[in-house]
Amino acid sequence: MTETFTETVRAEVRRRGRVPFAEFMAWALTHPTHGYYTTKLRTGREGDFVTNAQVPLFGEALAAVVRDMWDALGSARWTLIELGAGDGALAERVLTALEKDGRARRVTTHLVEASPVARAAARRRLSRFGGVQYHAALEDVEHTAGVEGCVYSNEFFDALPFHRLRGTADGIEELYVTDGPEGLVERPGPLSRPDLAAPLAAAGLTLAEGQETEVCPAMDVVMDELARVLARGFVVTVDYGGPSAEVHNAARARGTRRTFSRHRVGDDPFRDVGEKDITAHVDFTRLARAGEARGFRTIFYGDEGPFLLAGAEAALKAAIEAVPPRGREVQQLVHPAAFGEKFKVLVQSVNAGGVVLNAERAARVQRLGLSAG
Repeated sequence: MTETFTETVRAEVRRRGRVPFAEFMAWALTHPTHGYYTTKLRTGREGDFVTNAQVPLFGEALAAVVRDMWDALGSARWTLIELGAGDGALAERVLTALEKDGRARRVTTHLVEASPVARAAARRRLSRFGGVQYHAALEDVEHTAGVEGCVYSNEFFDALPFHRLRGTADGIEELYVTDGPEGLVERPGPLSRPDLAAPLAAAGLTLAEGQETEVCPAMDVVMDELARVLARGFVVTVDYGGPSAEVHNAARARGTRRTFSRHRVGDDPFRDVGEKDITAHVDFTRLARAGEARGFRTIFYGDEGPFLLAGAEAALKAAIEAVPPRGREVQQLVHPAAFGEKFKVLVQSVNAGGVVLNAERAARVQRLGLSAG
């Protein structure tokens, strides 16, 4: 199957001559019958990578953050939207935690997940909860607009299709996917769209000659949808990446594109197409700016560890004091050598007034360099 799909992709690239990497990436990850995310569940120790969603305490801690947001706005009802919801494991833990204080019945939940296999698993997992709706894409949440609530995601933005750029003596060129005698390769060409270099310029950055990097216009599409759906509330993004100056630093000469398969990191996305995850570090400055251009306010950016320690202190303390104690889960989420520094958190608000969340005690918004450009 893998070789057949790889050859199918090669044939389409040959027919087209070349395609932007973003288009190739969309085929590899979300092709209806051969895409990496659409064919089977991929997370967990038996899958290709482990993430926050596999740590039960993360959902409980996130629920504590959600409660704080809900109380701060004083809303009677609440809407949760999870982007890249997978098999519903994270949503189940959030809703279970909210159920304990009687809030779950006042929540409407929308799970956005491209994989039909994962959506089916989520339906089974969450069958006991009412008010849960399932969508293949964010734009499918078409009858939901003007809601109050929280949009959250864990490792969603890093897997959005991105374009590959390279610096030259004369400016910036794009790296396209083409087909050669040995298989799929990258070759340079002019920018496929004129706005691709705009995020770098906005951050006051230039690419050194030969330096490669990734940019993700799909971020703007997502933020457009969120601005349509969310009238009042918050967006919580958990992912790996950093400010523009870190993500596009000259020290990352080949950019941040990575592949994941069987818990191994690789750098060749052109072999075994559809059998590897393809990701790149999230440019959180770009994401914050995209939100601000649409009326969102950046209220927190920092490491996951400090965010959870400030925003979900009681939940973490209860886990440590539990019988048996759940210290390993706490350590996994907050220790700098584990997820505590690996993952970053961005919190944005819209029409939330001057509310101050518990998590803001650990805020490091200035690290994003939002004043640049």
